[in-house]
Amino acid sequence: MKAIVDLAVHTLAPVLYVLLLAGAALGLVIGIMLIVDSARVMRWNYALNRWYSTRRAIRPLERPIDVKRAIYRWHRLLGLVVFAAALYTLDVLMFGYQTGALVRAFRDLGNPALLSLVFETVRIFLIVGNVAALAAAAVLCFRPSLLKGLEAWGDRNYSGRESTKPLDTMHYQPDDFARAKPRLVGGLVILGSLYVLLSLGMLLV
Repeated sequence: MKAIVDLAVHTLAPVLYVLLLAGAALGLVIGIMLIVDSARVMRWNYALNRWYSTRRAIRPLERPIDVKRAIYRWHRLLGLVVFAAALYTLDVLMFGYQTGALVRAFRDLGNPALLSLVFETVRIFLIVGNVAALAAAAVLCFRPSLLKGLEAWGDRNYSGRESTKPLDTMHYQPDDFARAKPRLVGGLVILGSLYVLLSLGMLLV
């Protein structure tokens, strides 16, 4: 696990460094342009300022898909599949689950005693869940009508689009402020870019 983390750090660090360096250099150029020729920067901003609605993009993902008819039509087959899968999982959890092996594999992430407690808690949680799955599979095989009450209670649609609607509203205040005071914004951008460039340069020393 430590080798994987080290590989990720050594791979991503140079990429992140180059991205920060390029961003700071671009910020420096834009800051100078805001002071020298702010009208040109505003035209660039107008040309590049395109709004892409995430609510429209995820709309197809929120359309409910009714699978009840297929489930009730093939309820015995589906119940047998769920029963077999839950039984196999219980067998693995009860007789093949090795907490010690997992603790040794992830020993670099934290205290072994805490990791052992976490893995054992997950094991118990999975055992309880699969016992419940066995009961649900038996009901699905022989009396699927008993699940209709639970189905009516749990069959609800929660729209993520409605909750994220305020985040999908455009705010033009930063653009208006930069348009009203381009020299001030340009100076701040130059100072910030120079600070980042100097900090990145000191990392190479």
